[in-house]
Amino acid sequence: MNDRIKRALSQMKDLQVSPSDPRQSSLYNFALGAIYSLARAEELGYPRLSQEPGRVWRRMEEAKELVLRMLVEDRPPEQGEWLAGYYFNDAIVRLDLAFEHILRYVGNLGPTAAIGEVREVATGKSFPPELLAMWSERGRKADNLLKHRSLEILEDPGMSFSDALAVMENLVCALAWVLHNQSPEKMA
Repeated sequence: MNDRIKRALSQMKDLQVSPSDPRQSSLYNFALGAIYSLARAEELGYPRLSQEPGRVWRRMEEAKELVLRMLVEDRPPEQGEWLAGYYFNDAIVRLDLAFEHILRYVGNLGPTAAIGEVREVATGKSFPPELLAMWSERGRKADNLLKHRSLEILEDPGMSFSDALAVMENLVCALAWVLHNQSPEKMA
């Protein structure tokens, strides 16, 4: 496993979630889900996948094989290039989701608040803005690219594996900051 992922997991194991605030448990679980998906993508070979022409069709053929294998074996696959990409895309979505939930928690804002307001309120409550830079520049954009991109951009996830690791590291720091500070209701 990648050393950066191991460090993130080591930091996660030392974090203390308040038993009186179940929202903190959700934040912890979202962050762990993002780390898990990055670890699975790496384990399945994601960072080493080739960028050669034709990979779209190669993955399509693998996807067809996966459909048949799942029908015949009556269980989901455990290996393959398609699955590595799946976990990497899942990590991108989970990194964005986890960051947004942390900011909503800090700002004590619900789901209807716009993300700009959420960032502004959270940083106004002394959330470290430097932890948001990589997420804002890469993570949020990559998630939006996955959700809204043109079908002509077939295989670009919008973020490198290295950038995803950097967003993950900032996410763990953001979670640590949240768990070491007062509840949002008590913050100025």
